[in-house]
Order: sequence, then structure tokens, then C-alpha cells
Amino acid sequence: MPITFACLLPAPPTRPLCLSLLNSCTSVPHFLQIHAQILRNRLFDDPFAADELLRVSLTFPLGGTQYARKLFSQIPHPTTFAWNCILGGLADSPSPASSLALFRRMLSSGARPTARTFPSLLKACARVAAREAGGLLHGLMIKLAVDRDNFSTNGLIHMYCVCQRDDLGRRVFDLSQERDVASWTCMLSAYVSCGLLDRARCLFNEMPERGIITWNAMINGYMKSGDTDAARELFDKMPNRNTESWNTMISGYAKCHQLDMSRKLFDEMPAKNVVSWSAMITAYAQGDCPFEALALFEEMRRFDVTPNCATVVSVLLVCSQMGALEQGRRVHSYIETNKMNMDPTIGTALIDMYAKCGCIDRAVKVFDALVPKDVFSWTAMIGGLAINGHGAEALELFGQMERDAVKPNEVTFVGVLCACSHGGLVEQARQCFDSMRAVYGLEPQIEHYGCMVDVLGRAGLLEEAVLLVQSMANDNAVLWGSLLGACLIHGNAMLGEYVVDRLVELRPDDGGVYVLLSNIYAARGRWDDARKTRMLMKLRGLKKILGCSSIGMFMGLFMNSTLENIIYDVRREIIVIDRLVNEADEV
Repeated sequence: MPITFACLLPAPPTRPLCLSLLNSCTSVPHFLQIHAQILRNRLFDDPFAADELLRVSLTFPLGGTQYARKLFSQIPHPTTFAWNCILGGLADSPSPASSLALFRRMLSSGARPTARTFPSLLKACARVAAREAGGLLHGLMIKLAVDRDNFSTNGLIHMYCVCQRDDLGRRVFDLSQERDVASWTCMLSAYVSCGLLDRARCLFNEMPERGIITWNAMINGYMKSGDTDAARELFDKMPNRNTESWNTMISGYAKCHQLDMSRKLFDEMPAKNVVSWSAMITAYAQGDCPFEALALFEEMRRFDVTPNCATVVSVLLVCSQMGALEQGRRVHSYIETNKMNMDPTIGTALIDMYAKCGCIDRAVKVFDALVPKDVFSWTAMIGGLAINGHGAEALELFGQMERDAVKPNEVTFVGVLCACSHGGLVEQARQCFDSMRAVYGLEPQIEHYGCMVDVLGRAGLLEEAVLLVQSMANDNAVLWGSLLGACLIHGNAMLGEYVVDRLVELRPDDGGVYVLLSNIYAARGRWDDARKTRMLMKLRGLKKILGCSSIGMFMGLFMNSTLENIIYDVRREIIVIDRLVNEADEV
């Protein structure tokens, strides 16, 4: 009998073996190998195997939901389980509305929805605030008699309350026959999210059983409303606390500008996680306490707590505020050494830090290497180029942004107009300002008008700047003040008098207005008018606030994990014209 080599080949994997491998799969390459074996051995035609493959594919980072959608499209006759899987995946994706569109295909295909179909669809409606679609789903649920399921009931409560129909959510809650802890918590969280704390507290007091999630939701609601006393009262009464309870209190006190209380609770915490450290560091960063934020970051590293994205972004924000380039570089090195994911959030923070520290070349390198780039990344790079005097490069990058079909936001145009201002590009500034409404549907804000006034003022187009300020619906003292500064630069005393009249109406107690006008008179040699302006200022009891600039020179920040040698060089600059006018006053 001839010997064949078929007996030496491994037997093809059976369905039970492939399913067992799928359930124990822990990595993307492993999953792709199993998928290949299922296709090669024609096991994909088995509906159960196809369903399991689709379910597991949604648990791995395979390019969002694109892989799962393609896999689903290759199933000739999807089961209801397969439909539920893909609908749930899309509802949790960045594009939840796509699950509603796919649900229409499910209905047209003849597949019958079950009670497990609707919770994910209701979540999608809540995420996009699609109240009408949610109401239609509710009607279909009643028609199919699946509206009594607890998952469906809780989904309806959440959907209605998020869509600002807490009355309908409460009606669903009252009509539900079996309320579990999730039902009570869902209704209470809905009240809290809508700011209806009185109703939430009444419901809280009626609850037959309160879990930690319920307590935390109630505390979070009080903290968001600024009622720290009520939040602390509940916190002290909690029978059990978890880390989230402490973190909620720490973040809440910080938002209410009570950093001392935040730090006191942080130090008292029995067990801290990375969220706790990040919350306290962020509180210091946003509370204008940069040294404390950096010190706590170094302490966090000494305790071997791995920073998360929020921690790194907060520390980079502090470095931007302080101009602490060396410390910012250390954070960048930490990101690269520990192979942290360079997502657009961290990338944007790095670009902003390097740009504000004057290291524009490093900012450009980070920007060029960043994939993908979102509107905030483009905006940070454009603004960074503008503030560092690279106006032409900023405008060129803005053009590339438009060619890449990235829609700019309001902040982007602030950077673009700033670049035009520094470069003296009046016509380009006009075009960009007009395109905000005409092309992008963005309404110019006070910052954009301020940039345009600066552009026109630098170019000496004072009359056009006045017309622009007058075209605004409401007068703004900042814009008129900027215009008065332009009058000083160009020595336009006549227009300066008009601007001062407007400023006196808006800021009758601002002595700086009179100082600027007197400086304009002095620059034109009109010493009598300058003296009269100063006398009028004194008669009204107004004083000039002395201006000064400070340069922080940070040396050896956190060398050996300590703050060392922070030197402030404070220089007071007094305008020569002011001195001359003061001498004239004395005479």
C-alpha cells in the first residue's frame, strides 16, 4: 500500500476548537490568525461561528468599527444576535448615529428585533440627542412587547432625560413594574445631569437601597452646582467609600476654587490611584499654582504611579504657563521612553508648550510626526507660528489645513488674524475675517474683532478700525482701548479725543484712559492739553496703575526632583513721555 503524506499534515481545526481559541484570544495577531483559519476551513458559513467571530472582533482595536462592519457585511444571512452585536458596537463608537441607520436595514431585511436590540439603540439616541428617533423606538418597543425589560426601561429613562424630557423619563420610571438599583440610579443620575437636584434628593431619600454609585452621583451633582457643604454632608454620611468618592470630592473642591480642601482630602485618602493624582495635579494647574503642580508630579513619579494622558497634559500646560522649557522636555522624554500613545491631545499639548517656550522648531517636529492631526493640533501649530513671528508660515499652514479639508474653529482664526497682524497683511486679514461667516458659518467674537482692530491700527487705517468697532452690536472697552493705543502710535489726537469719550462712558473710573490721551497730546507737543488732561484725572481722583513686566528665568527645574534656583528679574519700564508730563504738572 503506497504511503501518502496526507496523514502527516495536521487535521483541520474543528468548529469547537476555533470557538475555544476565540474565547481565549488575547491579542490582535492571534485573532487575525484564528479568523484566517475559520475562512480557510469554511467555518464562516456556520452562523454560530460567524456570530462569535463578529462579537470578539468588537473587543479588539481593529481600526474602530470598520473591521467589524466589513466582517458583518460578508455574513450572507445575519442572525438577530449578529445584528445586535454590530448595533451595539456602532452605538459605542464615535459615530453612534450610524447604528440607527443600520437598524433601518435590519427592519427592511425582515430580521425581528429582540429586547436586547433596543438598549444600544436608545444609548445612541441619547448620545446624539435624537429625541424623535427615541420616541419612535419606544413605540416599536411597546408594539413588540419588549418595553418591560429592565435594560430597555433604564435605556428609555436615560434617553428621555438626556433629551431634556425628564417628565417622560419619570413616567417610564413610575410605570415600570420591577425597579432594580440600576433603575433608581438611572433616574437619579438623570435628574442630576439636568440640574434638578431637589428632585434628585427626594428620589435619593426614597430609595430602598443605595449603592456607592448612587451616593457618588448625588455628591457629584452637588459639587457641579457649587454646593460643597451639601456634598460634604453626604460624603461624611457614606457607609462605604470607594476611590471614585474621594476623587469626586477632590475635583469638586478644585472646581469651586477650594484647593486647600482638595489637598486635605487628597492627603487623607487611604488609597490613591492615577485618577486621584491627576485630579490634584490638574486642580493645581488650573488654579494658578504651577509650582505645586510640578512638585506633586515629581512626588507621583517617586511613588511609581504611572501618569495617564490627563496628568501629562496638565503638566505640559503648567510648563507652558511658566515657560519651563527644560521641564517640558523632560515630560516629552518621559512620554517617548515609556512609549505613551502620542494621541492628538498629548501632541497638541506638546506643540503648545514648545511654541509658548519659544522653541518653535521642536513644535514643528512634533506636529509633523503627529498622526492623526485634529483641528486642535492645527490650531495650536498655527497659533504657535503666529506668536513667534512666523506669520507667513502660519498662513501657509492654514492653507494646507483647508486643502486637507480640516474645518477651522474660532480659535484657529484668532491665530490666523494674529499672524496677519504681525506680518502687516491687511488684505489677507480682511479676507480671513470675512470668510468666517461666508465660508465656515462662524460668528466673529470679541477676540476676532480685537485682532482686526490691531491689524488696522498697526497699518494706520484708524478710520476703518473705528467703523469696525462701531459695527458691533455692543460696545467693548477693550476694543476702544486698543484703538486708543493705535491713536497714540500714530499721533492722531483728534481721533484719540473721540475714542476717549467712548471709553469714559464705558470705563469712567479707568485712569489709564486719561494717561493715554495725555501721552497723545504730549507726543504732538500740545503740552497745555496734556496738563489739563492730567489735572482732570486728579480732580476725579483717578490714579495710574504703574506698569511692569516680569521675566521668570527657571534654572534647574526639578533637578534631582526639587525646585532649585527660581530667579525673578522684575523690570519697571516708565515711558519718557510720562516723566515729561509729570514734570510739566509739577511746574
